[in-house]
Amino acid sequence: MIFLRNPLLIALGALFLSACTHHTEPQAARVSLMTWNVENLFDTEHDAGKDDFAYLPLSVKRAHPEYLASCTKIEVPAWRKECEENDWTQGLLDEKLKRLSAVIKQINQGRGPDILMLNEVENIKVVEQLNARLSASAYQTRVLLEGRDERGIDTAVLSRLPQWDTARLHPVPYQALGNDDPVRVSKTRGILEVRLLLPDGQKAAIFSLHLPSGGAPGYLRQQAVAYLARLKSELPDDVLPIVGGDFNINAGEEQQHGYIAKDLASTWAVSQFIGCEGCKGSYYYHSKREWSFFDMLLFPPQMTGASGFNGWQVDPQSIRLVHSSPYQVNRWGTPARFDGARHAQGVSDHWPLYAEIFRTAPPGN
Repeated sequence: MIFLRNPLLIALGALFLSACTHHTEPQAARVSLMTWNVENLFDTEHDAGKDDFAYLPLSVKRAHPEYLASCTKIEVPAWRKECEENDWTQGLLDEKLKRLSAVIKQINQGRGPDILMLNEVENIKVVEQLNARLSASAYQTRVLLEGRDERGIDTAVLSRLPQWDTARLHPVPYQALGNDDPVRVSKTRGILEVRLLLPDGQKAAIFSLHLPSGGAPGYLRQQAVAYLARLKSELPDDVLPIVGGDFNINAGEEQQHGYIAKDLASTWAVSQFIGCEGCKGSYYYHSKREWSFFDMLLFPPQMTGASGFNGWQVDPQSIRLVHSSPYQVNRWGTPARFDGARHAQGVSDHWPLYAEIFRTAPPGN
C-alpha cells in the first residue's frame, strides 16, 4: 500500500481537524468520582458492641456460644440462617477483595476513580485491606469514621486528592413518628463528610451516605434528604459540595412520595436526571422485577450550567453505571451478589455509579 504525501490533502485534513475542535473548551482539570455499595464488606474479627456475628468464621462462632446465641434473636429467618451458618473466613474475604478491586480497576486504566465513595464497609481495617489491592490508585486519603449502626457498617471515602480539613461524621437528627422506638431510629448510619482539595485549589466537601434500608419507615429517608440540604446550606459559599451514596429509595416509594424528583431535585442536580442515558437503575428487586436508583451522585445545580461552580461543571456524558466486569452481571443481566463466592460471577448486589467533573481553563491559558 502506497501513501501519497499530497500537501493539499494534508492542509485540508488539518483544516478539518481544526473545525472539529474549534468549539471544544480547553480544560484545566478533570476529576472522576464513583459511589458503590460493596455489599457487606466485613473483616473476619468481631468488633466490640457491634452485631457482626454473621461475618465471622464458623470456628470463632462455635468457640463463642454467646455469638451464636445472638444469631437466634434475629427475626428474619433468612438473616438468622445466614448468621448461624455463614463461614466468613479470611480466604472468602480475600476472594471478595479480589473481585471488588477488579471492578474498581475498570476505571482509568486500572487506577480507579479519583474519588471513591464506598457503602456497607465495616471498619478502616478492611478498607486498608482493599486499598492494598489498589496500589496503582495511590489513594493518599482513606477515611472511615465509626457510626451508630448496630451491625457496624459505615461509609468510606478514598481519594488521590489531599484533605484540606478534618473529616466529620454527621449523625442525622432523626425524629421517630407514631409508635416507633426513638432509640432504635437513632441507631443508624450518619453522613460522612470528607473535605478534599481539587487540582486547581478549589475546596470541596464530599458527602458519602447510606440511608436507612427499605425495612425502615420512608419518613426517615425523607428526613435525611432534608438534613442533607441543611448541611449544604451551612457550608461556606466557596466550598463545592458533592454527594454520593446509597439512598435506599426504591422505585415504588419514589413513585408514591417523590423523595428524589421533588425533595432531592429541589436542591441538587441528580445524576440520573442529568445523565446516565439508558440506565435502568443500580439495584434490582427480583421479587418485584423492578429496577431502582438506590445509588446516586448529587451536584450543585449551577454545575450543569456554562459558568459552573467557580468554573467547575459536571459532564453529563460521563455519568454511567459501571458493570463491565464478569463478576458483576448474573444470568438475568442484573447485579450479581457475592453469595459466598458460590459462582464465578458475584461481587455486590449494587452496580457502581460513575461521573466526571471538570473545570475549563480561564481565557488566554
